[in-house]
Amino acid sequence: MQAAADAHAYAARPYLEVFILQRTTYRSMEAMVRRPIVAVLVAWLLFATAGSVTAQSDASDGGALIRVETDTDAPPALIWSHPDSVRSMTAELVDSLRAVGYFFAEVDTSSSTYPPAGIRTAGVLVRRGPLIRLESVLLTGVAPERAQRLRSVMRSEPGAAFDVEGLEADVERMLIRLEREGLPLAGARIETIERVGPSVERLAVRIAIVPGPSVPLVRLDLAGADRTSVELVARLAELEIGRPLTSFEPDQIRSRLEESGLFEVVGQPELVIEADTTAVIRIAIEEGDPGSFDLMLGYLPARTTGRRGSIVGSGHLNLRNLFGRGRTLSLRLHRLPGQVSRADAEVSDPYVFGLPVGLGAAFHGLEQDSTYGKQTYRGEVRVHLAPGVDILGGFSRELTGPGQAGLRLTSPGRQVVPKSDAWFFGIGTRISSVDRPLNPTRGFFVEMNLESGRKQRTERRVREADTTRQTTLLEQKRLRASGRYIIPAFTRQVVVVGADAGILLSNEFDRSDLFRIGGATSLRGYDEERFLGAVVGRGLIEYRFLIDPRSFAYAFLDVGYVERPDTPDTVPSRDVHAGYGLGIQFDTAVGLMNVSAALNPDSGPTEARIHAGLSFGL
Repeated sequence: MQAAADAHAYAARPYLEVFILQRTTYRSMEAMVRRPIVAVLVAWLLFATAGSVTAQSDASDGGALIRVETDTDAPPALIWSHPDSVRSMTAELVDSLRAVGYFFAEVDTSSSTYPPAGIRTAGVLVRRGPLIRLESVLLTGVAPERAQRLRSVMRSEPGAAFDVEGLEADVERMLIRLEREGLPLAGARIETIERVGPSVERLAVRIAIVPGPSVPLVRLDLAGADRTSVELVARLAELEIGRPLTSFEPDQIRSRLEESGLFEVVGQPELVIEADTTAVIRIAIEEGDPGSFDLMLGYLPARTTGRRGSIVGSGHLNLRNLFGRGRTLSLRLHRLPGQVSRADAEVSDPYVFGLPVGLGAAFHGLEQDSTYGKQTYRGEVRVHLAPGVDILGGFSRELTGPGQAGLRLTSPGRQVVPKSDAWFFGIGTRISSVDRPLNPTRGFFVEMNLESGRKQRTERRVREADTTRQTTLLEQKRLRASGRYIIPAFTRQVVVVGADAGILLSNEFDRSDLFRIGGATSLRGYDEERFLGAVVGRGLIEYRFLIDPRSFAYAFLDVGYVERPDTPDTVPSRDVHAGYGLGIQFDTAVGLMNVSAALNPDSGPTEARIHAGLSFGL
């Protein structure tokens, strides 16, 4: 084995000029090597006798010389070997030389002598021969486009040393590529190896490709699937049952199923060709919980001395993969600071009638103490263009009714919150590319939605000491955007950079129009929905230490911007707010738990906003 390794190490040089003296089990030789002067003397003696076919050695030391001769006048290389393994080591040496391009390497049997019985010394002459290089590789039997794709997986480059084993490995890689392109019955073989011109040192190789027939995909075998339908898995994996298999990329299929968030574990897909040349794909999956109940509680310290802090929170029931077809149902109740509450309900179907089109409907209700109440009804159409790429279209109707406090008139003679009826229509996009949905280690996410609508307002106004009822029609435009970029840092550490923004354009504003920001899901370190603005934004950075596939600890910094317009009960302002803190998300026996503590520059350590959430699997 040492002889083969030595040949690999030095065969790329113009000639083998290195003298190698391999240690034996005899102490006399080992002692000589330890003495530099004696070692140099031994080397000189061996080189001096390199012209002879047979090398002599002390029988007490034992051994044999393998002499590698080059095509130049350079000194030959001598490899000292134990005599019992001379034949095997010589064969390995010849194979190694041929593997690195010395295709005509051989043992000179006319002048080499192996150790006969009872004799422990011998000399073996190995002639390396010229270095053979690969001139070109021609692929036949396929279209030029496919030939170019197959050539891209080859590692044998023109001008490199000719390597038969490497060329055979290239053929195997091409067959794997053809299988992934939907041709599992394809074949390939090295058809001819010819010299280029009169020189034997350059060879041209012709590889014949037989694509073979395409095979139809007749079914998916889902091991471990009790609720999930085959049709949903086929749609998520972008496979068409009953059609010819045009592509089989097991890594992509697995990644698409993992990104859906419906499965805890997805095994590596396997392609099986039946006796009738039909295809079956087998996938082992472990389904996730059919739903979850998320409970989040937060403690907000008192804003003024002498007052008590408040508890806020939300309960969220989320049902996933209803009837095994990926449908979802979500119900959420919020308790916000003061006498503020919110209720949300959403339902969605990702693939209507098996098409790459999803439908969704939602209701959002907000009760702002005695100031106003607002109900929003939304509908959405989602078109799946590519994995992780969706186009969104939707509409919403928003009804606002003032409460007792909203009916009062301010000093400019305007009603605090008018009664209104608004319709909005919008379009947006969503692009997601992350390695796993729950605790990603790399990737990005971007979502943007632009809406345009009309709002009819009915309110009381004071004009020249008279109170009149006035109806106005406003044109309004809204833009919402959100994005995250996950960057791998060191081992088990990632950096998350993100931004959220909302912009509202209108001739006039009231409190019910404005975006709300603040709290555990927007601007951390502040009370829930503390700030109102027509232009709001948040930039964030998180440094995460990954504990396991579902758990991580993190430190964060949020910077928010709020631009508040002129409304009947507020004055215009522009403010920047910062929040920072620590948190941890970890997997427990009852579910996934998230705990965070957030501060802002105006609060002390005892005034941290504490949030704790627990997700129970159903």
